[in-house]
Amino acid sequence: SGTVTQAQPHAFSEWHSYVHTQDFGTPTYYVRTGSGTADFCIANEITVTAYEATAVCNTVFYFKLNGTVVEFYMDPDHTKQYFPQFGSTTLSRTVSARDTGGNVASFTGNFTNGFTPMKIAQLETGSVSGREARISASVFSGVGGYDSAVSGYTIGNGGTNSTDWRTPHASTLYGISPAAWTLPQACYGSQDRDPYHSIICEVKATGYNTKTLNTFVSYHGATAISDDCV
Repeated sequence: SGTVTQAQPHAFSEWHSYVHTQDFGTPTYYVRTGSGTADFCIANEITVTAYEATAVCNTVFYFKLNGTVVEFYMDPDHTKQYFPQFGSTTLSRTVSARDTGGNVASFTGNFTNGFTPMKIAQLETGSVSGREARISASVFSGVGGYDSAVSGYTIGNGGTNSTDWRTPHASTLYGISPAAWTLPQACYGSQDRDPYHSIICEVKATGYNTKTLNTFVSYHGATAISDDCV
């Protein structure tokens, strides 16, 4: 502290304004991590067959605070599925996760009543000040998007690509929702959207180096098929 002059004459001036920082510990992971299309931790898929069908599927990735632990979760969204305009509809929906060994892991719940969120990672931060976290995402394969509003969650930046830094809470759930979303299809048309998103989770606090967790990958597959023509 003080000025460079005050640090003299003992040749400690190079330490002027130095702020000591330390690292967080090692995160705990519960699902597969990686950076390629084969490394997805969730596969969320929908196929809609109807006249003027639109297919939508998305997953919320969010964080919360549990004591001094920042926890990260994923939750398949069951509130937005499809938007057929006319006629009967045939709907197929599947979702599964992958554990750290790459084995299939099942969600508890369904697309009718919703799912129990699955924990993907956690980081013990201790009793620190200025604790903040954020989740960001980007499409690295296919054509994908983001859902800007999901019931029960606070989605950052309109859902376009990332959340701002937020103070984790036990009840306010900040997150992002990568999605696959087709255009309306009519007159026997069809469209597939199969995006892979990279999910980046970060934690920071006063006096600590920002911790970037391993990358998570999501896969969403949306198929809309028109079965009639006016």
